[in-house]
Order: sequence, then structure tokens, then C-alpha cells
Amino acid sequence: MTALDPSRVLSIQSHVVSGYVGNRAATFPLQTLGYDVDVVNTVQFSNHTGLITNGLVAHSRILTGYVPGAEALEVVAEQIRRMKDNNPETLYVLDPVMGDMGTGLYVSQDVVPIYKEMLKLASIITPNQFEVELLSGINITSIETLHTALQQLHTANSLAHIAFSSIPLPISLVTSLDLPSPPESYLRLLPDPFPPWYDAVGVGKPEDEVLVCFASSWQDDSMRTWAFALPTIRGYFSGVGDLFSAMVLAHFKNPESQSSLPPLAHAVSKALLTVQQILLRTHIYSLIQTGTSGTATPRPLHHSPSEPQGSAIPSDVELDEINPINPKDPKRKARRMRLRELRVVQERALIADGGEGWPGKELDWPSVLRDEA
Repeated sequence: MTALDPSRVLSIQSHVVSGYVGNRAATFPLQTLGYDVDVVNTVQFSNHTGLITNGLVAHSRILTGYVPGAEALEVVAEQIRRMKDNNPETLYVLDPVMGDMGTGLYVSQDVVPIYKEMLKLASIITPNQFEVELLSGINITSIETLHTALQQLHTANSLAHIAFSSIPLPISLVTSLDLPSPPESYLRLLPDPFPPWYDAVGVGKPEDEVLVCFASSWQDDSMRTWAFALPTIRGYFSGVGDLFSAMVLAHFKNPESQSSLPPLAHAVSKALLTVQQILLRTHIYSLIQTGTSGTATPRPLHHSPSEPQGSAIPSDVELDEINPINPKDPKRKARRMRLRELRVVQERALIADGGEGWPGKELDWPSVLRDEA
């Protein structure tokens, strides 16, 4: 058995030349928190299959993200299986990037069964709603079906931890759960009064929606779940899930990141504060650069089947303000995306500081399910 280096991370994800997605979203934040990151870009994975045989593997933590094809994912899965066999204590965070609500599947269909098999290798998974439903086979339409989906993933795969990145839930339900408000370290970054592109937690009609993140752990034949209510910034961002997964990995059982919370709830709490702060700072920066207040299209967060694809969460301050002659002009899109790049480098102090974490609350499942019934 190879001795593990607690500061070393292997990150296997996509790569972009410009912007902060995949490994570009994960590497710098992890390095800022003191981790040595060995990067394998998924398009280059075939060139790196000798990691174990050449004796270089001493990673205590592994992170995998977007792998669009089945053949490449099979190689990734086999590599991780061998690493886990060699060092069972290796922490493996699996972000099963497959699709999203409204857009559907954006990887090969052949990838899905491989990810289902990889659940048994993972220490933590960080899926979105689409991926939770796809992996569990359960359509989430209520808090009861959400509970069933989480329980199914835990028990069918001997999966210890699920960091469910976000799902929109009715304000009426979130109010009944009595989830805490954002922390002061986040609120102080907001303009006063709240701008039109910002939806505060719990403000709106009862049928309006609030994003909620769940940190669920299975221990001693029972499920413990923490919930975190999130505000909505009405804008489009890329790489948010990649940054979230990296920060969960960084803070999970990190000796320098202590808390009275259980390990996963603590890691998710710290990850959410970093992500939410960077999203807010990125959005404000994009508004300043375009000289606009950023009017936003209205709720809901999820569009109905009759609505155009992509209208679920409003994007683009420029398109809010002007009527372009050619909105599909590639240079225009590049300029817009550059304004939306996550400001992970510019806001590195927020990453390094970590803050107090995003406040959440442990759910009393019997009470929650009884109230739902």
C-alpha cells in the first residue's frame, strides 16, 4: 500500500482555454487552500494511464467531473478502482456530470450505466436534480420523493455521502422547514436595497421557488440530512458545479477546517459560502462592466415544457438591455461569456478565508414527512 500524501489531489475533468469550468474551476481554488493538484484533462486521459505503474500515485483525494464519452469514462473508472484497491482510505468525490433540468442529457447515453456502477466507488457524490433523478430512477416532485431518492442512492450503492447541489422548492415548503438566512459575510457584499436581479430567501409568493442544497449522510442504518436555503442571482454562470465539488472535497475532513457540524454538512456549508460569494461578486462585476442595473426576466426557476429552452434562469445583462442585430454572433457570445467568467482568481481572498460557512439546518425527517402527508 502506497503512503498517501494528505495534501495531494488528483482532479480528472474537462479543460477550457478561457474561463473557469472543469479543471480550470477546481485547480486554483484547491491550490489556494493548500492542496497540490495533479490535473488530468479528460481529453488527454489516454496519455496518463501509467500513473499507478510509475509509482506516482500518492493522492489522498480524487475528484472527477465531466467525461462525455463511455470509453473514456470506463478508463477513468478502472483507474479509480485500482487506486481505491491500493488505498481504500482514498477520498473520492464523484461529480456525475450528465445533464441538467430543461436541457436534458448532454453526454452519451452509454455514460449513464457506467456512472451508476461508479457510485459504489465514491465517498461523496455531488449531483444536481437531473442527475439525482437519473441515478436513483425517482422523479422528484415533493419532499417525500426527494427523501426516497436520497435513501435509494445511499442504500442501493453503499454510498456514504450525497451533496445534492440544488433543487428549487416552493417558498411555502422552505418556510415550513425554517431554514436559516444567508450569513452576514455574504449579505455585506450585496447592494442596498436589494437589486431586481436578486431574489432573497423566502421572499415572494408561496408558489415561487427557492433553491435548496442538501447534505445527506448514511450512518448506522439511518439518514442524516442538512438543508441550506440559497438566494437566486438571476444570471447565467458556467463552472458553478465544478467549483462547488472542488470546495466540498477541499473542506471534507480537512484538519485545518474544523467545525461542530458532521463532516459532510461542514464541507457543504463552507463550499456554499465560497461559491455564493464568488457568484455574487462575478455578477456585480459584469453589471459594472456593462453599465447596467441588469433587469431580469421573471420566475419560475424551472420553465414549463411549452417555454423556450434556456429561459429557466435568466442570463446575460447585455441581452437584457439591447436588441442585437445578430444575437448569435460568436464574438458577441465570447464577450458575454468573458464577463460571466467566475472570478476565482480575483476573489481568491474569499476562497482562502473560507468564512464561517453557509448556515443550514438538520432535517427531522419523521416530522418533515408527517407534515408533508
